[in-house]
Amino acid sequence: MNKTRLFQALWLLFLSVVCVLMFYFRRESTKAQQEVLAHVDSVAVDATPLSTPVPAPTVAPTSAPSPSPTPYAVTEVRVPVAGTAVPAPALSVPPAVSVPPATATPTPFFTPAPVEPFSLIWFSDTQYYAYKKPEIFLSMADWVIRVHEDCRTVAVVCTGDIVDNRNYSRHWENADAAISKISNVLPFYCVAGNHDVGADTVDYAIYRKYDFCTAPEDMQFYDDGRCWVLPLKEQELLLCGVGWQNDTQYADWLLDAIAEYPDYPAILLTHSFLNDDGSLSANGKRVERDVLRDAPSIRLVLCGHNDGSTRWSKTYPDGHTVNAMMYNFQDDKKYGLGYARILMFNPGTRNIAVTTYSPFLDDYNYYRDSSRDTFTLYDAF
Repeated sequence: MNKTRLFQALWLLFLSVVCVLMFYFRRESTKAQQEVLAHVDSVAVDATPLSTPVPAPTVAPTSAPSPSPTPYAVTEVRVPVAGTAVPAPALSVPPAVSVPPATATPTPFFTPAPVEPFSLIWFSDTQYYAYKKPEIFLSMADWVIRVHEDCRTVAVVCTGDIVDNRNYSRHWENADAAISKISNVLPFYCVAGNHDVGADTVDYAIYRKYDFCTAPEDMQFYDDGRCWVLPLKEQELLLCGVGWQNDTQYADWLLDAIAEYPDYPAILLTHSFLNDDGSLSANGKRVERDVLRDAPSIRLVLCGHNDGSTRWSKTYPDGHTVNAMMYNFQDDKKYGLGYARILMFNPGTRNIAVTTYSPFLDDYNYYRDSSRDTFTLYDAF
């Protein structure tokens, strides 16, 4: 009898040790999760402020000489964002020293525009913050306000699931408290996710009550916010939004609206486009079939919905390439909190430099492999 109890105690002790080790290494296993890249053509490069001497890049020796760096080839900006009221120091976006892709830099699909680099800040799936952690949402809003001038941010975009349960006003009030702070400084553009309108009922009535879901006035709407387009004329860019579960006519409306701006490269925001393995979701297949194939001006798709981070790319017969990015870390209730992405656009080269940061955790890059969170898309808009 005593031996049996001793064996049981040792077995329980062993299980306890295993549980502790699993908890300790939980983030490590999450950070090591394999990201699926359907088109690996990006290189992560950090920009260096002009006041700092630019070190010579380390490039593996090749048989042929490397091409000369293109000015503004990469425009990533790392912004110091300590949790303090002290403003972040001013940053400049310099001519970057870039490591070119393995192949020659492609010819831009659109003519480079005489516009200074600018950024969009992208939120994804903020539902948990609106539900249980409004302080995280507020920290993200305060961070946007601190850094938007240094990042030359023109807008904040959100790819849906703003709230966790559309029927609870508290969730909307928590979201509105943070978003209204942003809206006093920058435009905020979003699309509806399944938690915002109901996965099956798809009721936009509550969603449309909030100004940040149906603003601004110069945005063209389809069915009160299920679908929209908005030209950013100063940046010569077109934003498009496709909300959760549109009817069968949305694609015709969207294609006609996009056709009014044939000289503007377009970015499409939608809640669900990619699965966590990098394949197209059910809605992604529909959007790809009904919209992307017939809208060559759409060059970039941003989405959330599924957990983790992944990218997708496809080149169409006319030669234009569409890149898609998905990220959503809020399911990791300890290490995935408050992450946003800065998308720095370089109109001179059509490159987009991406960096990922959580002002709540004061942490760059959710993944251990930082190249999965900080990278550059070439000729991407």
